[in-house]
Amino acid sequence: MLENRTTPKNRESGQVTLMHLLKLIAFCMPIAAAMPELEHSGGGMLRYLVAVPSALALGVLIVSLDWKLGRTVWLRSQRYSKKAQNAITIALFVGELLWIGIGGVSGFKVAALIGQHVPR
Repeated sequence: MLENRTTPKNRESGQVTLMHLLKLIAFCMPIAAAMPELEHSGGGMLRYLVAVPSALALGVLIVSLDWKLGRTVWLRSQRYSKKAQNAITIALFVGELLWIGIGGVSGFKVAALIGQHVPR
């Protein structure tokens, strides 16, 4: 019975996909990486007031770059064969994992920089 189901033709139906969830993780990674580093460096209200908006801005920047790059690559791949599209999908998935790692490292670096230059 499940074999007779087909995939929906309308791909823009508002469904949340794995790529959306990975983009959400990439958005949250700078914040999640900055908080433990700030706690390790001694915390302080001023440091948190500088680090949290900086990490949020970094998350927005990462997701917007990721979204534009992924959209461009995917729209250009529509004229290729299904096999090539599958390879591009895998490459985009690996790219999402790379963006998550970049978000974590950059959030840590921003918190370390703030910990060095902003008083408690």
